[in-house]
Amino acid sequence: MTPQAFKQLMRLHPAAVNIIATGKTPYRTGMTVSAFMSLGVEPPTVVCAINRNAFSYAHMADNQVFSVNTLAVEHIALAKLFAGQAQVFGDERFDEQQWGSFDSGSPCLRDAVISLECRLIRQVQESTHCLMVGEVISGHYNDAALPLLYRDGQWVTTSDDLLMTPVEP
Repeated sequence: MTPQAFKQLMRLHPAAVNIIATGKTPYRTGMTVSAFMSLGVEPPTVVCAINRNAFSYAHMADNQVFSVNTLAVEHIALAKLFAGQAQVFGDERFDEQQWGSFDSGSPCLRDAVISLECRLIRQVQESTHCLMVGEVISGHYNDAALPLLYRDGQWVTTSDDLLMTPVEP
């Protein structure tokens, strides 16, 4: 399969939009990512794929802690900001009204769908990316928020009707 064909196929895979962040004021940094998932529950672990050329990658490795903040539909501007579309970088992207911090100092988006504080426990290098495995130390959620999803270049979300449909056994 060609890289272009693979990219086209993966664009059709809907994914939650997240901001992975690390650092303490005034050295905070972060990026918008969709490659994030839970890994296990004992201990609670997650994994995210980070491009090794990304500015935030080295900071995550150095800090050994990071946060995962799953965005809600009202966070499209934040998704663009942390994707580098606004030409604002580093700590300047963290509005004190929206962002707090976990005990580790990692940035925490106050009204995210979920925010997780993670301790980096493993890095797996593969191709252009690194899988950052984190043990979840703490977290919080906003059950009223609808998650922001990305699919085929579009911002989408779930519907309340879909969320209320039980899974058949």
